[in-house]
Amino acid sequence: MRVHRRTSAGNTTQHHNSRAIVRNHSSYGYNPVRATWKEPKDQTTTPAATAGGNWGEPVLISGGGIAGLATALALSKVGIPVRVFESAPGLRQEGAALSLWPNAWRALEALGLAEDLRQSHQLLRRVEICSSEGKLLRAFDLAECDVGPQGSETRGLLRATLLQALYDRLPDRERVVKFGTSVREVLLTSEDDAAGQGPVAVRLSDGRTVHGSVLIGSDGVGSEVARYLKLSPPSFSGYCAYRGVANFPDVDPDGVSGSGSGSGSGSGCGPGDLRCDTIRQIWGAGVRAGLYPIARASFYWFTCFNADSRADIQPPASAEGRQLAALESVREWSSALGIQAAIAATLPQNISWSRICDRWTLGAFGRSVVTLAGDAAHPMTPNLGQGGCTALEDSVVLARRLGALAQAAGSSPPSSTDVARALRSYEYERTSRCLPLTIRSNLMGAALQVPLLPVVTARNAFMERAFSSGHFLDHTAYDCGRLDDL
Repeated sequence: MRVHRRTSAGNTTQHHNSRAIVRNHSSYGYNPVRATWKEPKDQTTTPAATAGGNWGEPVLISGGGIAGLATALALSKVGIPVRVFESAPGLRQEGAALSLWPNAWRALEALGLAEDLRQSHQLLRRVEICSSEGKLLRAFDLAECDVGPQGSETRGLLRATLLQALYDRLPDRERVVKFGTSVREVLLTSEDDAAGQGPVAVRLSDGRTVHGSVLIGSDGVGSEVARYLKLSPPSFSGYCAYRGVANFPDVDPDGVSGSGSGSGSGSGCGPGDLRCDTIRQIWGAGVRAGLYPIARASFYWFTCFNADSRADIQPPASAEGRQLAALESVREWSSALGIQAAIAATLPQNISWSRICDRWTLGAFGRSVVTLAGDAAHPMTPNLGQGGCTALEDSVVLARRLGALAQAAGSSPPSSTDVARALRSYEYERTSRCLPLTIRSNLMGAALQVPLLPVVTARNAFMERAFSSGHFLDHTAYDCGRLDDL
């Protein structure tokens, strides 16, 4: 990315050369935009939507994933204009599915999406921890956790479903979101432009220059906006993952009577007699896996396996090769667990591979009127299932900060100094929330990926005999707030 700094007085420019923003796409990595989500019956604005009526230049968002579209929707709800630039030609499809824990549902409530998404996605009430030999180490209901049944709502969603929901709820979406366009250069002015063009501008891949009041990098783990902000690149965790969604059309979606022990003796509805309200995690030596239902006959699965730390490590080139490699990672496990059946039932072209990385971000991570959201701000390992959840939190927290600023500014746009101050406040709040999650998730992954058999035996024995589920959901008790109470 080339970064230009401009001063309105001397009109001088400094050039810094770096890589342009380039996003890679797999052959199954996007979907043409379609309006399948149910439109809200009432498109009237909330009281908070009047807060940003005099905001000025729009907020520019680089990246149209979960963080980018959620932030665009949240800002629109407080009346702040936005523009989203997404390099893919349509909504992205990669990433299979994600678990949305109670903190994510609070954010979805604020965004106005929770109720419709609940109607079509299975409520997960139970967790099983199994050994790779097929032994049930521990099972518990989420309602047993200290947060209580009202704070335990957990469901799985296809990432594509969540993206479509966010996009379809976004007002004037065809104008707001520009697909097939990426941010190539960032241009900052040292003071507010006298012509009212805003303190930041981006040069796009189509050659246009667009001015804005804020730039938000929501461009993922490999964020180029984070690179511009001179944040360190995410660190490889030492393991990789295959992920996919399997369909079992003959299962009973109401089948929750099975024992769920992985022994094949139950009458559950899914692969390996998995109950349709249950998350199953399977722990091996240097390899682990998991699966859970998403909606009716669809089941998300993953395998994590230790891998070489070389930066150039790549998965098999063909889709069939990825499927075979995923099966090989669990070849010696008990077939009663259902993971092999789930992998085999997945279309090979829908199996994704990724290196698992994180970055321990501390304090403010932005500069001037440039900030980050989602994985660009706080990439974390998936061991707590909090990547997508915290991206949704980010969108609401950021919109609350900027919406309150717009409301305080009254009839005039807030100054770039005040905007920058609000962004730093948002960043401190988010790192105080996400850094502990990132560290905890990293340490949890290290314990679960341990390859040494004596340590594996001790770990499994602890889970079987001493683990308490009371604090299992403590990290999901966070409430990002609402957007209609500014």
